[in-house]
Amino acid sequence: MPQDPQIYTVGEVTHYIKHLLEDNPQLKGVQVSGEVSNLTYHRSGHVYFSVKDTEAQLSCVMFKGYAQYAPKMKAGDKVVLKGNMTVYAPRGNYQMMVTSVRKQGVGDLYQQFALLKQKLESEGLFDSAYKQAIPILPQKIAVLTSPTGAAIRDILQTIKRRYNRGQVLVLPTVVQGTQGAASIVKNLKLAQDTGVDVIILGRGGGSLEDLWNFNEEAVARAIFGSKIPIVSCVGHETDFTIADFVADVRASTPTAAAETVVPDLAAIIHTIDDYERQLKRGIQYNIDFKRQVLDDYSFRLQQILTQKLQTERHKLEILEAELKALDHDRILTQGYTLTLKEGVIQHGMEGIEPGDQIETIFVDGRVESEVKQKK
Repeated sequence: MPQDPQIYTVGEVTHYIKHLLEDNPQLKGVQVSGEVSNLTYHRSGHVYFSVKDTEAQLSCVMFKGYAQYAPKMKAGDKVVLKGNMTVYAPRGNYQMMVTSVRKQGVGDLYQQFALLKQKLESEGLFDSAYKQAIPILPQKIAVLTSPTGAAIRDILQTIKRRYNRGQVLVLPTVVQGTQGAASIVKNLKLAQDTGVDVIILGRGGGSLEDLWNFNEEAVARAIFGSKIPIVSCVGHETDFTIADFVADVRASTPTAAAETVVPDLAAIIHTIDDYERQLKRGIQYNIDFKRQVLDDYSFRLQQILTQKLQTERHKLEILEAELKALDHDRILTQGYTLTLKEGVIQHGMEGIEPGDQIETIFVDGRVESEVKQKK
């Protein structure tokens, strides 16, 4: 009796096919080119889409960890994908798990970018020794960008909010397309003759192709030759162009460029007020300190004068005592007398001879006499 053939479950078949695909070395890191369709950027950060050509269509998924580094895609883009083939078992669909995306032709642009960067760097166009300082308080600012894009709005709003003085000269510039490089070079030369203090050059974000005018050699040399400092702001924060390397300052966004060019006037005024308060406090402290020193000197001088006065007073008292000791009236009260000859006090008998007229002074009067005899 013939045996029934083995019966597999849907899951068993699906998992078998899954292993066949995922274990095939030729399908690991495989590269696939095609046109993007059915594109969905999910709020989770994952990207779901398909690539197709005239013969077939391939489902794709790119998880958030890879999607954040990939260029933005849109339906109809020609892309080259790299990734691994897998099977999504719940639906029984085979799909490509994408790890990187590049738009077709972008590889050539990257190569051109790298070669030009190496060339200009070897010539010294990126050297910090040639970077010009941005003026602290610019009076005239030139902005070279599209007059209709978001970049010019962000720049003007930021300057008005932070500075709101001086003059902003907008030079409408083509920043995308075949005329872009020539327009940038032309307006950079024009800005040299306008007497501006600083130039903002840039645009909003975009693909590598969109930003390519800022990777042109003519633009780089025009920036390097500018006698006016230039702040570049091309694309988003993660975008870098040759113009960014040559410019005197690279800003991550147009708003950041405006913040680099003009100071926050309110913050400056606040700082000046703070300095004024500190200065006043310092002056008052110095005055108080000097007053204290003066008071100290005055007190010490008063002490010295008092001490000097006491010393002199003591000396005077001594002199008074000495004078009193020499006062003849005081001596006479003690029973002594003074003898005068011809009005001169006699200290001894020398000079006095018999027959001389002398005068004797007592405490209560005088006596005149004649000398009879010396003994």
